[in-house]
Amino acid sequence: MKSGAFLFRNPIKKWASESYAELAFFPKNRIVYGFLFCNFTFMKKHLFLLALLAFFTSSFAVDTLEIFALRVQFKQESPDNSLTTGTGRFDSDSDTSNANYSLDPSGHRASAAYWQKHFEFAKNYYKAVSNGNLVITARIFPSGEPYTVNHYIIDYNRTSKKKGEKTAEFDEARSRDYMNFIWDAVTEANRSNDTLDNPFKVPQPKSSNKKRAYMIIHAGASRLVDGGSMGTNNADTPGDFMDVYVVQDYWSYLDTADSERKCAKDIRGMILPGSTLDTLKTIMVTSETASQDGLNWGINGVIVNQIGRELGMPNTYDVVKGISRLGYFDLMDFAGYNAGNGFFPVLPSAWVRSYMGWAKVQTVYPPDSKSLTRNIVAAGSGEGTEIVKVPLAANEYLLIENRERSAGDSAKIAVSYVPASDVAAESDYEVVTKVYPVDSLYTAFEDSICDEKGKCVKNRKKLSGVIVDVSSFDAGLPASGIAVWKVNDWYLREALPYGVTNFWGGDTLRDHQYGLMLTEADGVLSIGKTFKNALGQDAYDYGSGADLIPHWRKGKNSPKDTVWSIKPSGYGNTKTTMGGHTGITVTAKKTKNAHMEKNANAFMGDSVFNFAASSIPVTISWASHALIPGSLFPKNVGLNASVRGAVALDYPEGMSVGAGEKLIVFGSEDGTLQAMSAFGQPLQESDTTVWTRALSLADSVDSVALYRLGSSLGKLLGVAASGDTVYSLHQNKGLAQTVLSSAIDQIQFDRKLAGIANPLVGPMVWNASVFVADNENLYRYKSTNLSKDAFALPENFEPQDMALCPDGDLANVALVGKNAELALYKAEEGRIQKLPSPKIRAKNLFDIKKQSFRIACSDFDRDGKSEMFILGSRGYAAMVRADDSASVVFAPRSFKRGNDGVVDFYDETSPIAIGDVNGDGYPEAVFLGNNLVYAVDRSGVVISGFPIRITKNTPETSFLSDPLIVDVTGDSLPEILVGTNGGVLHAFNSNGKSVTDGFPISAGNFEYGETVHPMAFFVAKTIDSVSGPQLYAFQRRFVTGYNLAKSSALAETDAKAWSVPGSGNGRTNYFDASKLPEPAEVKAVAKIEEFFVYPNPVRGGIANARFSLGMSAKSVTIEFYDISGRLVFSKKLGKANQGNNQIDQMDISHLGSDVYSVRLKVNFDSGKKKEKFYRVGVVR
Repeated sequence: MKSGAFLFRNPIKKWASESYAELAFFPKNRIVYGFLFCNFTFMKKHLFLLALLAFFTSSFAVDTLEIFALRVQFKQESPDNSLTTGTGRFDSDSDTSNANYSLDPSGHRASAAYWQKHFEFAKNYYKAVSNGNLVITARIFPSGEPYTVNHYIIDYNRTSKKKGEKTAEFDEARSRDYMNFIWDAVTEANRSNDTLDNPFKVPQPKSSNKKRAYMIIHAGASRLVDGGSMGTNNADTPGDFMDVYVVQDYWSYLDTADSERKCAKDIRGMILPGSTLDTLKTIMVTSETASQDGLNWGINGVIVNQIGRELGMPNTYDVVKGISRLGYFDLMDFAGYNAGNGFFPVLPSAWVRSYMGWAKVQTVYPPDSKSLTRNIVAAGSGEGTEIVKVPLAANEYLLIENRERSAGDSAKIAVSYVPASDVAAESDYEVVTKVYPVDSLYTAFEDSICDEKGKCVKNRKKLSGVIVDVSSFDAGLPASGIAVWKVNDWYLREALPYGVTNFWGGDTLRDHQYGLMLTEADGVLSIGKTFKNALGQDAYDYGSGADLIPHWRKGKNSPKDTVWSIKPSGYGNTKTTMGGHTGITVTAKKTKNAHMEKNANAFMGDSVFNFAASSIPVTISWASHALIPGSLFPKNVGLNASVRGAVALDYPEGMSVGAGEKLIVFGSEDGTLQAMSAFGQPLQESDTTVWTRALSLADSVDSVALYRLGSSLGKLLGVAASGDTVYSLHQNKGLAQTVLSSAIDQIQFDRKLAGIANPLVGPMVWNASVFVADNENLYRYKSTNLSKDAFALPENFEPQDMALCPDGDLANVALVGKNAELALYKAEEGRIQKLPSPKIRAKNLFDIKKQSFRIACSDFDRDGKSEMFILGSRGYAAMVRADDSASVVFAPRSFKRGNDGVVDFYDETSPIAIGDVNGDGYPEAVFLGNNLVYAVDRSGVVISGFPIRITKNTPETSFLSDPLIVDVTGDSLPEILVGTNGGVLHAFNSNGKSVTDGFPISAGNFEYGETVHPMAFFVAKTIDSVSGPQLYAFQRRFVTGYNLAKSSALAETDAKAWSVPGSGNGRTNYFDASKLPEPAEVKAVAKIEEFFVYPNPVRGGIANARFSLGMSAKSVTIEFYDISGRLVFSKKLGKANQGNNQIDQMDISHLGSDVYSVRLKVNFDSGKKKEKFYRVGVVR
């Protein structure tokens, strides 16, 4: 095979990627990023040099784009400078003449007619891409010989640093020199008063449907292919220019101290006195040729890419690393616009076309049947549905499109070109069309065609001249088939102002975050990755037929493997950016009129075959454990969600809709309540609309209808419900009662307000009473008429949370305030009593003054009486009896939660959940820490398998919302559900292991920013016709509804579960342990079952110990002995319980570094004495 054919099969080789990476943006050894968007200011200042990244200009959607092209040449070199290609004049490259390149040939490149042929290609390209919505016209300036600047090429692009010049200074100087060229070229073009020679004197278009853009076409070769087929190893003209799109930021590089040019520095652009333009803001720049060093390379791709930037299309490759991200499958990736050796640039990808408003997108949601099929027609054909959108999460979705190399089902590609003899003709020139089998387009570059026996004949279909049209502008793809794209709207909103969709996120996030990504169907994520060839050189994969569906592959020694689908798991999957499971499968089917195509990619060879057709049926299916079938989730509800702000209610009596369902009422941070059905459908007329900026050049805003239960009453503090009534507490307003009623097929409501000047805690609903607290009183409202009783709080008591702690049928209420102060409302006595707070025994354990507190109640020890579990935002935890004595069950101890009181930055305020996690008949308290899930027993000891580390990569913190306890696997034991502010909902079983079957769920969305948006969620049976309970997650402006099909029957109401924040709509924070099965009786045995000291080794001088006893003990003593047997530390404890026990915060800081023997001595209730040893290291 000749080199031309090989390069067509893999057109961007080593030299291309190295050129992009080497010249560009950041020298590799100076990229220091802590996070994705940590230093856009630095980026903006230094990304100029190669200008493959061109920051986002003011974009416009137009009917006609008129391009004024300026031909510019340089001062002629004599002798020829070896660092540049040519002498500075058009057609002056001796290599070009000797190589006799057949396409984009030399000899007439200085003529205006030659360039009109290239713009003819651009016109045809954009007519097809835009479905006829965009017209490209061009006018070439000047009318005679090209403009000439008074400097050599090398003057604008020196290749080495001066003595003592730093790298940053060198980069700055090269940027300034390049902008000097732009200044000189534009100034030269603006000298004449003749509109035939001065493009800036021509009156501007008056029609709003016509816009004008400018392009400089300069003499010389593009540095893109310096070195030819040998790549950068053979590069010898580093002084050549790269193709640049100049935007407003770049004008700041002009040197105002330059006495020769007298530049007027203006960040808005280049001011042109006397012109009709006033200020030139952007300009495209391209070289006369991309061919050099024996490699024939086209500039069609560069031209249509530059026009795309002018129109507002962003770069889609990684502009920081200079590597491909979308490969051949997108025009705005350098691999895509250089496809087919630069002569056959491909179409923009599905998202880019929809962003430009050139292709309509059909959004699909899971139907009742859980699968649907859509016929997707070839991209750019305009003959039906071209793009199908499948939501994955709140701001992520799939875009599915059909990319076909040939037009229709012909399996042929027609290429039209103007022969070399006619390229300078202004009119009456010949246009020749040659047709190629889709698998043989590479022969357009071949001198001769050879058969399998090596017999060769002259290739009469070899192209020559200038290509002006092609029957399919996806001809340069490596294969045809269904492309499935992942799109992240949040990332795009952050990146688009900088003119990009993807870039390197630093050494931490690397390329794990993206705006656009092709889901590689073969599961081998190779696009944009660096490989080594047989010579040890860097090589790159830019995509193949194996990345599309359907395809099959057959190796020499392996059976045929057909890939029809992209599935929920595997490397090429339908998960979200953060790894959230979606349960979605995308399957392409082979049609009767499909034809097979060989893969055209050097990496894959011809072992991959694709089934291509002008219309391909694609089936999207959702697993049972996925989005609720028949729903509209994920759904944008317009306003940011509030923690504990959602409840599921029965429909009001008398309604004609909602049979067998519940409705959802949810609140936003600003206090607005809205309602929807269990499927996300509205239940009333919308009374207002919110507007958001649309991620599109075609539409400026998106509208979201609100379905409000009245106007906002101010910031929401809490929501509770009972029956058909919702209670909401609003800052500075008080308690609102919203009663729902029937309007036949819609709901209606009545609202009352009980004013409270400064409410702090609540509402909590119990037995027809609603409890709310401010800093003076606990209020008990009657649910019937909102009449109230007030009970004075202890002096200076500032409540932060409350919980129902019943004493029989009496609704006692426990309150926790600042500094972990406790108070108990005694229902029988109608008063509030302040309780003694547990004493902190260990010195410097934590600072309770900097913590806020949560409280929950249950009968933890199953003795028929309630206990309070108190939890601080920085790790304080204690348990006391919920009676007048407030006797301590376990003394305050510290867990890794918040910042442990070290710095004033982060407090974990997420509430407590209570449930029987391990099925032993006793409740456990579950809470969240620093990337940890804790489950502690009635003794305050973390149960076996806990704490659980939530993520192994970036730690999760700032949860701020409830964990839940509910069975989601069907094994009858509940799992712990944890929602992160990164939009992922995890499940962990009773052994402390992550549930991986269907989890984690993509229940929200990840957005990096200063404001934390917690995920609030609950589990309830809201739809009788669907198996399993449903999970509803609220984060930011979105709600997601999932079906938990694998849960056991009635999992949400199981006695062991805590499936709704606050233990139900009443938000009582109380777990009724009496409904649990009786704990199995354990025979008391006088033995020490487990004993260890941690951490081991001990660092920092503080040690903890944990031990398990088979019988309660009268006393326990722990002793440390050094290597000589001398007692160096001793601590005597009081009574110890049967089961788990813990010793916190033993101060052994006086001990030196060594290994110590630790003895635990136990005096059991039976009178027996036992002891057990453990060895622990100490490091000072």
